[in-house]
Amino acid sequence: MEELSKAELRRILKERRAAVDAADKRELDRAIVEQIAASEIFSAASMLLLYVPIGSEINLLPLARIARQKGLPIAFPRTDPETNTMRFYFLCEDARLSEGAYGIPEPPADAPLCTPDGQALCILPGLSFDLSGNRLGYGKGYYDRYLTTFPGVTIGAVYSHMVLKSVPTDAHDIPAHLLVTEKGMCETADALTAPHEPRLPREEPPVRESETETLEEVEEVEEEPVSSPLATLRAVCLRIRSFFTAESSDGVKPLHAPVALVLATFALLLLSRLIDAYLLNRSNEYLGVILLQLLIFVIPAVLYCKLRGTRFTDRIRLTLPRPSHVLFLLFMLIVMVSASLLCSILTGGISSLVGNFTLYGTFVAHTGTPLDILYSILSYAVLPAFGEELIYRSILCAEYETYGTGVSITVSALFFAMLHFSVPHFLTYFVLGAMLALSMYVTRSFIAPVLLHLCYNLFCLFGQPYLSAFYVRAGSNEIFIFCLTVLLLLFSAFSAGEARKIYHLYAIKNADSSYTMSVPMSRYPAHLLRTLLSPLTLVAAVLFLTVAFRNLF
Repeated sequence: MEELSKAELRRILKERRAAVDAADKRELDRAIVEQIAASEIFSAASMLLLYVPIGSEINLLPLARIARQKGLPIAFPRTDPETNTMRFYFLCEDARLSEGAYGIPEPPADAPLCTPDGQALCILPGLSFDLSGNRLGYGKGYYDRYLTTFPGVTIGAVYSHMVLKSVPTDAHDIPAHLLVTEKGMCETADALTAPHEPRLPREEPPVRESETETLEEVEEVEEEPVSSPLATLRAVCLRIRSFFTAESSDGVKPLHAPVALVLATFALLLLSRLIDAYLLNRSNEYLGVILLQLLIFVIPAVLYCKLRGTRFTDRIRLTLPRPSHVLFLLFMLIVMVSASLLCSILTGGISSLVGNFTLYGTFVAHTGTPLDILYSILSYAVLPAFGEELIYRSILCAEYETYGTGVSITVSALFFAMLHFSVPHFLTYFVLGAMLALSMYVTRSFIAPVLLHLCYNLFCLFGQPYLSAFYVRAGSNEIFIFCLTVLLLLFSAFSAGEARKIYHLYAIKNADSSYTMSVPMSRYPAHLLRTLLSPLTLVAAVLFLTVAFRNLF
């Protein structure tokens, strides 16, 4: 059987790596970081030579934060396409990476040159490695040329299911000393004959024999005959699957699990409308609304986090905002109120600002007796704020932020607007959702948008009389709209100023920002489109349009 070429093997392995679910990828990356950080070789290293991940490469950037806490110097590569050479440069604590050759972030021009010694540790990227440490890179040879004079120790980082029994090599290829997967670290077979003394005891490889493949086995999977109808159908399915999961230049693919959670909340909310009349004709209205809030949002969110694992819970920002965030949140609340009023006027006219407060257009709040007020606050303000933010900000943003915070903000706001099944108010809820997500990223706290959402709900519950009085005093629609516009612009500037101060503090403390991914604006539409290609997203959109337009007539 003819052996696969390196180019064909790269294509197959890129598709295989891109097919890893984004949530699973984060867990695998985290496990590999932990394996390296806990190793003796990392503890003994004099410096760390790291790479910036592109596409679906293993993200080891959190290792830089760990190294910096240990006082370990960190260096990143800078390539020169004209000479086809690569050098590493130290990234000082106050310096930032900037876009360089091939669109990959690199150290700034004034960064100090890294001169590695025998204790230097270099982490090698690659599509695949074999148990001898041979690496399959991207074909440009930068690392192979650099490693010819590198005196330190090299670690090949790879997912266990991407390890091959044998990687095709050329005379100039240099194998890695160590191999690390999410399951462990071991010395490679070729490391036993390396000139330096072995740094780790020889262990069992961090992959099982059944998990490694030869080139022929990869070839057999790829070149299965298509003579039978079943094989033909399989080939068609693989082509369709590759459209959704194949690695693009950005490594973006659609997500399905978070959209399933969104669909579950949609379905439960629509089912709640079937018992609307029952609730409103009984004395247990508030208790029913409270139970429905728990059933629609809180319980599905808890189950989702449970299924995703304890590490996922660490990523949904269950922290309190800090005292330095108070002014920012206050200004953002005023921005939210003024922006929502202007959006409502734009889509529904000035008359849309009057009327009783309703929850999802189904449950009407009553604020008569003091007891009614307390129940209304709990059932129509507190629980909706907590439940909606838990799913539509905390969980959704954590799932989509791998593709850029701009994508996560847009997608979470889009689903949040669809949740309310209202065409006239779609723009209003979309803008509110985007602002709530922004507040979460600025404060890095899930509680911050909960507080903003709660205060906004309280305004809707109790602020309508004061809004009407202000409108009457204004005397005309134009003056009223002008005042709202001034409030929006003024407090947007105040909010931006406070956000700048908060991020300045993050920069001083060198706060971890590994959850973000720098996405050029030119690639943003492609990122956004590909993340929404899940068939479940289409189901959610059809459901929204069906119900929303039915409510219009």
